[in-house]
Amino acid sequence: MFTTSLVDAAAGWLGRHSSRRSFLQRFAVIGSAVSVGGLDFVLRPGTAYAAICGDGASCYSGWTALCCSINNGVNQCPPGSFAAGWWKADGASLCGGKARYYIDCQARCTGCRCPRGSHFCSRGCWNCKPHCAHSGTCDQRRVCHNVFRYGQCHQEIGCSGPVWCRVISCTPPWKWEKCSTSAATDNATRSHSAPCLPSSWSPLQRRYAELGSQGSPLGASKDRERDGYRGRWQEFQHGRMYHSERTGSRYVLGVLAHHYQQLGESRSELGLPVGDTHDNVEGGRHNVFQHGALYASAHTGVRAVMRPILDKWDELDRDRGEYGLPITDTRDVSADGLRYNDFEHGAIYSHPVTGTIAVPELVLTVWARDDRQNGPLGAPTGDLVEHPELGSHQDFAQGTVSIHPTIGVHAVWGPIFQTWATTYGREEGSLGFPVSDVYAVDADHDRCDFQNGSLVLDKQSGEVTQT
Repeated sequence: MFTTSLVDAAAGWLGRHSSRRSFLQRFAVIGSAVSVGGLDFVLRPGTAYAAICGDGASCYSGWTALCCSINNGVNQCPPGSFAAGWWKADGASLCGGKARYYIDCQARCTGCRCPRGSHFCSRGCWNCKPHCAHSGTCDQRRVCHNVFRYGQCHQEIGCSGPVWCRVISCTPPWKWEKCSTSAATDNATRSHSAPCLPSSWSPLQRRYAELGSQGSPLGASKDRERDGYRGRWQEFQHGRMYHSERTGSRYVLGVLAHHYQQLGESRSELGLPVGDTHDNVEGGRHNVFQHGALYASAHTGVRAVMRPILDKWDELDRDRGEYGLPITDTRDVSADGLRYNDFEHGAIYSHPVTGTIAVPELVLTVWARDDRQNGPLGAPTGDLVEHPELGSHQDFAQGTVSIHPTIGVHAVWGPIFQTWATTYGREEGSLGFPVSDVYAVDADHDRCDFQNGSLVLDKQSGEVTQT
């Protein structure tokens, strides 16, 4: 190819008249200059930077398009290309006054090798097609056009096609790509941008840079920063970041971010995140929000836990405690404000009047057998109570679930419970612990058996008698 031959010839001349230290940078300038300026540079080498520098965003300016303009908004090298080299522009306002880094994504060669002595394959072997970037945007620069390479990245790849597009970063590329620290600077590119990149240096952008930009858990950006229902947000490869003055800049990753979006993001009851995504104790991840939390694991899915249930679960040591991870979102179960979350080993219920109550797995199993709050026991009214000598119990609106280490777990409710509690002193009274649930004897009578006797309810008269 004619321009490739010019590059090789000019680079050979410079290689004989320059130090090894400067050769790589000069080779890159030559390649870019020949691609844009043609014979003008070969005849007048001193005009190299004049041939490639400028703020032009048109297809005929000579600059290469930004990758997010042609890669579905993603600010990284497209599939089939690789980071091949970089330069920087100092004092970039879009990076908070620090250096802004430009990474060239090089096309690969398919079906052929580079000619001897050249680092570039012929045009027929490129895996991209030269064209102008999207019309109707400020970035209409060229794609798959400029045949040159700075060469600080992936030096193990010695043969390539042209520069496909450019990635922008506020983090040095050697921190997140296989690149060296050999620097090249071109401040004329300081303002180059595209609609798919942030337009200003904001607290959200500062946090993203502090995390490592493309090397952060979020990966590359997929769009520019936008206004949300509350605060600001931005889309990334692996999640989203949200910012407000009250909560700061916090990121939500993967399935947590997806579930948060399904719930309505900052419009939802959760509000904005107040912490980043963190690992769970036994696998999975979680985020804490203003009014709740999202927890995810491979075996429980993604679940929302709202306050004050979250606060109660926190008292129980969250996923480190005996209740384990949530297996449902927070659910409303009655018009008067009763809500609950089921967990791996129990449930937590919340009510404006009775408060927030944990129901352990042993009690939940018996209570659920009778349709929970819709059954004869009603809703829980207090946490589990340990007996001074032996066993425990948990009270509900119309009864109790009693636990004994050898007798087992049994439910007592209705008039039988009231008589057992007021007349016989419950578990510590003369009848002792229940050895059965309340059960029907016939159409007119219910019965519950205890360690030291039984109580029978006559459903016609409402009378309870001991047998």
